[in-house]
Amino acid sequence: MAKRFRNCIGPQVRKLRMAKGWTQEQLSARLQLAGLHSIDRVGVAKIESQIRSAYDYEVALIASVFAVDSGKLFPGIEELQVRLDNLIEGSLD
Repeated sequence: MAKRFRNCIGPQVRKLRMAKGWTQEQLSARLQLAGLHSIDRVGVAKIESQIRSAYDYEVALIASVFAVDSGKLFPGIEELQVRLDNLIEGSLD
């Protein structure tokens, strides 16, 4: 059975977080300060693991916290096409 992804930004969020030297707890604190009050360390872990959806406003805030364009959170089109079936399946639960 294929893994059911809930978002496509998780791996890049993890990569950016680790490049900054932040823990998941530190990222969640920064996101809370930026206005995403409903996120905690577990929420960050679930986004990174692709088992939690990421809403458009969350993507915007995550990009803002990392000081990158939101497009930097998304995989390239080739990789996204490979994952598309799993992304669609995951969104139908």
